[in-house]
Amino acid sequence: MRKIAPDERQRLRKAYVKKLIHVIRTQGFLSLTIQDIADLMNLSRASLYNYFSSKEDIIMELTNLCINYINEFGQTISNEEVSYSLRFRKVFEQAVFSAAYTSDIYLNDLKRSCPHLYEKKMQSRKEQASIIHTFYQNGMKEEVFNKLNASILIIQDEIVLERFVNTSFLMEEGLSLKQSLIDYYVAKKTQVFKPEYLKSTENEDINEMVDCVLKKLAAI
Repeated sequence: MRKIAPDERQRLRKAYVKKLIHVIRTQGFLSLTIQDIADLMNLSRASLYNYFSSKEDIIMELTNLCINYINEFGQTISNEEVSYSLRFRKVFEQAVFSAAYTSDIYLNDLKRSCPHLYEKKMQSRKEQASIIHTFYQNGMKEEVFNKLNASILIIQDEIVLERFVNTSFLMEEGLSLKQSLIDYYVAKKTQVFKPEYLKSTENEDINEMVDCVLKKLAAI
């Protein structure tokens, strides 16, 4: 095994597991062999072991990557010094990436084969839902948001955005991902914000925001 500097090794571990996300979220990972994974990473089986000790190590890295990526948004969402409009945008972005990074297929495989990682993932999911729930409730108390059920708003994002990141669904409906995200963001914003606050965000460049989201998704 060739020696790799720790920082470089960690950077490459993240880069390689990102190549698995689409397959794992759509097909799961229980049926994948180490050779299948190496092929998806464009590595030889021997080279794969320069970075990962086992299949479980790979799934652990992927799970931690998902958790850490989503947690980054939570720091902004819970920061009350940031405007509600910007934090709402971060809630939307987080929901998109949550849908892209995870799926029921992946979670079911994780629960069956790596229960400790499954519990860690579900705890992170619960914590993030709590942050978003508090954000919506505070916005309602301060009369920035309409009086709505915060739990339903969260579930709404999970259901809708899960369909949007499903390529076959978009093809069947003749939709583009970009326009679907723009239309849903506008609809959600209209649903949540009181009219006077909605008017104050009219100059927001939604196209630019969605382009940024799509650019990040393309890097997965």
